Amino acid sequence: MIAFALLFTFAIQTQVQAAPQISVYIDGVKLKTDQPPMMIRGRTMLPLRAIFEALDARVGWNQRAQTVTATKAGTTIVLKIGSKVATINDSNVTLEVPAQTIRGRTMVPLRFVSEAMGEQVLWNSRTQTVTINTTNRDEDDYLSDQVYQATNVNARVTGQAGNGSDLTVSFNRASQESNINHYRVLVVKASDSSSFTLARARLVADNNYTVVDTYGRNPSLSLNSWTRDVNGDVLRANQSYVVYVLTVGKRSQDVLSRPSQTVTLTGDSAYAVTNVKARDVADYGDGRDMSVSFTRASDESNISNYRVMVVKSQDAHRFDLNAANSVSSSNYTTVYKSGTTLSTTLSSSSRDTSGDRIRNGVPYTVFVLSVSNNVNRHSNQLSASTATITLGTTVGAPVITSVADVSNYGDGRDLQVAFSKSSDESKVSHYRIFVVPNRDYTRFDLTEANKLSSSRYYQVSKTGYNITTTLSSSLTDVNGSYIRNNETYRVFVMAVSNDGYSSNNVLSGASSSITLSHNSIANAVTNVQVSDVSDYNDGRDMRITFNRASDESLIDHYRVMVVKTSNADRFNVSDANNVSSSYYTKVNKTGRDLSLTLSSSARDVDGSYIRNGVSYRVFVLSVGRGSSSNALSYASSTITLSSNSAVYAAANVQAYDINDYGDGRDMRVTFNRAADESNISHYRVMVVKSSDAGRFTVGDANNVSSYNYTYVSRNGSNQSVTLSSGARDVDGSQIRNGVSYRVFVLSVGSGSYSNTLSSSSNTITLSNNSTVYPAANVMASDINDYNDGRDMRVSFNRAADESNISHYRIMVVKSVDASRFDVYRANNVSSYNYTYVSKTGRNIDQILSSSAQDVDGAAIRNGVSYKVFVLSVSNNSNNANMLSVPSAEIMLTSNSSVSAPSNVTANVTGNSGTARDIEVSFTAPSNDYGVLEYRVMAVKSDQSFGLADANNTPYYTYASKQSGTIRLSLPDNARDVRGEAITSGSAYRFYVLTVADGRVSTVNALSDPSRDVALSAQYVSSATNVTAVMDGSDMRVYFSKPANERGVAYYAVMAVPSSKAGSFTLDEANWAGANSSKIVSASGEGVVTLKYDDKDAYGNQLVNGETYTIYVLTVSDGRVVNVLSTPSQGVVAQF
Repeated sequence: MIAFALLFTFAIQTQVQAAPQISVYIDGVKLKTDQPPMMIRGRTMLPLRAIFEALDARVGWNQRAQTVTATKAGTTIVLKIGSKVATINDSNVTLEVPAQTIRGRTMVPLRFVSEAMGEQVLWNSRTQTVTINTTNRDEDDYLSDQVYQATNVNARVTGQAGNGSDLTVSFNRASQESNINHYRVLVVKASDSSSFTLARARLVADNNYTVVDTYGRNPSLSLNSWTRDVNGDVLRANQSYVVYVLTVGKRSQDVLSRPSQTVTLTGDSAYAVTNVKARDVADYGDGRDMSVSFTRASDESNISNYRVMVVKSQDAHRFDLNAANSVSSSNYTTVYKSGTTLSTTLSSSSRDTSGDRIRNGVPYTVFVLSVSNNVNRHSNQLSASTATITLGTTVGAPVITSVADVSNYGDGRDLQVAFSKSSDESKVSHYRIFVVPNRDYTRFDLTEANKLSSSRYYQVSKTGYNITTTLSSSLTDVNGSYIRNNETYRVFVMAVSNDGYSSNNVLSGASSSITLSHNSIANAVTNVQVSDVSDYNDGRDMRITFNRASDESLIDHYRVMVVKTSNADRFNVSDANNVSSSYYTKVNKTGRDLSLTLSSSARDVDGSYIRNGVSYRVFVLSVGRGSSSNALSYASSTITLSSNSAVYAAANVQAYDINDYGDGRDMRVTFNRAADESNISHYRVMVVKSSDAGRFTVGDANNVSSYNYTYVSRNGSNQSVTLSSGARDVDGSQIRNGVSYRVFVLSVGSGSYSNTLSSSSNTITLSNNSTVYPAANVMASDINDYNDGRDMRVSFNRAADESNISHYRIMVVKSVDASRFDVYRANNVSSYNYTYVSKTGRNIDQILSSSAQDVDGAAIRNGVSYKVFVLSVSNNSNNANMLSVPSAEIMLTSNSSVSAPSNVTANVTGNSGTARDIEVSFTAPSNDYGVLEYRVMAVKSDQSFGLADANNTPYYTYASKQSGTIRLSLPDNARDVRGEAITSGSAYRFYVLTVADGRVSTVNALSDPSRDVALSAQYVSSATNVTAVMDGSDMRVYFSKPANERGVAYYAVMAVPSSKAGSFTLDEANWAGANSSKIVSASGEGVVTLKYDDKDAYGNQLVNGETYTIYVLTVSDGRVVNVLSTPSQGVVAQF
């Protein structure tokens, strides 16, 4: 049977080709999957969930029938594992390759599924790339996602290293960045530029472009020595390149820029080595433990030798060619040329590049420097880095300490495994648990373990501690059979080496044998306690606590049952099973011990309401799951509810070290006031030595001398008090440094009411560390209606002294959790779940971001009650962080909005060619209550525009609050919403924004747009009489400026190769960069000299013997349109 299983496995594997990695792009975005695509029988196979969900299909899986169902937009596809017949909307179709399971993932034919979904599929066999173009987006989606190209892409050679570090790239950001995710700088060989398209740009591999984030400015960046062109080749000397910029939209709406001018790197360098690897091969504790191998440079003719350089990983990100060239000869290892693949083991005296001896426990990264044999002609070249390696002793085998049957699922969840971690986990990546049938365990060894697929072991991450874990429901044994009852097993654990070599993995010994079976009796809870906590004269007065069952796997829920004491002795599990659901309180499992207060309608098991004066005992019934039997706890102690009014305890007592006086003034105590202060006279703050705190009771607190506590009056709010210089602990000793304390607060009842003692504070030991002060006066307000963090403004007063503070963290806490939220919990909040605020030296006012989350990781939204805390974060690890008092409670809601204007019209009423020619009219809303003013805004017709844009632009024309129809003519200097002058030749539409007054209404409203209007095009006057002659080694250009220079900013003189002059247009002239023309100011003379090192209109250097035609572009000041002169006669360049 085993032989047959192995043969079957081999047969499946032989059909899977070991092809190069296949990449899948959907609408230009690379699809990432945990199981890579595979080629089977000439068909591309992809994990079903990845492809279906990427195409917006809903996925269903039927384990019993082994079928996959996908639905999308009225199309339903059903695939059965192992079958070549599928159905699409109940019609049968035949697949070339059936759906099948590989390495625990269901693989489906890509082309069948995508085309069945109605999408376009393209396959590129050369690049091993599948491209899917979806077709279900409508025009509105396209317009809302539209992105714009980067412009004026410029590439400059700024060095002579002969690699990418010589190249500086700059470009103008897209005119609108709201829909842009990022830019990609793409370097293309000049010979490939003519065929480089948007489709090719989208397919460039991740390592072959440079990402530039949007940050509101025009980017300029220098590339790195390891930068590659789009073909994956490292940039090198004597190769010509052009640079493109791909603007990547947030929803796959990409656009490619025009190319830069052609540049050629002028330096020359040796070639870099490849495939650098480092391994831990021994246990000397020095360089002899490290072996480094690499593939020699593809051309060694310019290479003298190689240098192996070991760099601390913390410094690797800034280790470049310059740093490598500066490394001392005592801090690298020389390797001489000899063969294709070179390997060396370092010596006992080897050092890293910092000069420290190589040793265990330090993360290293290795580089190899190709050393030129003539540095005057060829520069050195640095390889790519290796993965991080940390030397250490051999991975120790884990030791299994126990295996146990802990549940009754009838699968892997019943099996719990405990094992001791490896003796040195620095070389361990993770652990794998193998379940082996008892009959096979003597043949199971490391070789067999290394062969197994992921569906036949259970992977466990290392924690730094010994591990106890329960296996998964889907786990199979090493033979592929599901784990089940009545089968005897042995368990092994393998420590997987982090160096990637399976030979370095280590397998534990076998566990003791275990046979899973069905255990069917639920466990009872323990330690049932009951107390009288209020004075409602009903169930709300009774609080019950109990310890959960030691094993809850068979338990569905608990039932709390209140029994009159007279009946408690004869109350048993049979009686409990028959109690009506109206006469007990159901409690769900939480995985923790439980505490609950009964409801006002709670009854005892006889059906009587719970009330004062009746003696009760409480039981808890553990209700079994499925066929499991229930179990009843022991009874609680007797309780009789009474009418004594309660004095409530203070809560959340915290103590902080805030000064360095060496007495009580160093201690600040904060606490939340009692839930009900109506019966409280005052509070007493008591400082108790930690050694005595465990036995400090309310009786002890009542007897403390008035000299030995701090009196605190009620104020209706949570309290913060700094003790005095004469403050003493409850034993009468002066409070001082070096003594460990805990703090209690005694709520002192008024009249005859009994006092109540709080829980203790955190442990505090005063010392002479500098103090971190808390922020104060934390306030939160609702200011917007986005239904996310942008609706919340948080303000607070900065700490009294910020000298010891690094920054602040704003933390939003659900109100129900705020009383338990302390500095310990604040220190452990994930960085995703607070807002970082830098110090400014002033009080802070911060609007949260749209992605802001509360401390539980939930998005901030309407309808949830929050309180806000601010954590002052120390700039010194010796100082404790400080948490503020919380803000008042806040619940975000929808704020009122003003109404938008209607009937917005725009007309051109003049012919000056400026904004004053446009008249805008609109009807004010009939209800203008809450309106402050109106703002008229001009938007180019090809630009998207919404309320958020309108709220943020400073460019608009003001209209006062009026009723009826409002008309106004734009001023001559009016600008569009992007700050550009309104000019002829462009179409505009107009919006009107109703601005709320911020008191009655807080949300602005934007009108619908007017129809498009355009000013008549007005051109500047053209230059005339353009002539060009050679004057010695210079080319002299003359032209006549127009008599009317109104609207002229300057003139741009351009040389165009005569072979291209016939097709040279105004658009091309407008595209020419500053380096491609000579500028003449409006006040200058119409004479220009061109020299041999000047550029033509296309950015190419002027060439001797080439015939050029000269144009003059008259450039306007933005109010009118540029104009191009007629060309000069041709002139032959003779520099």
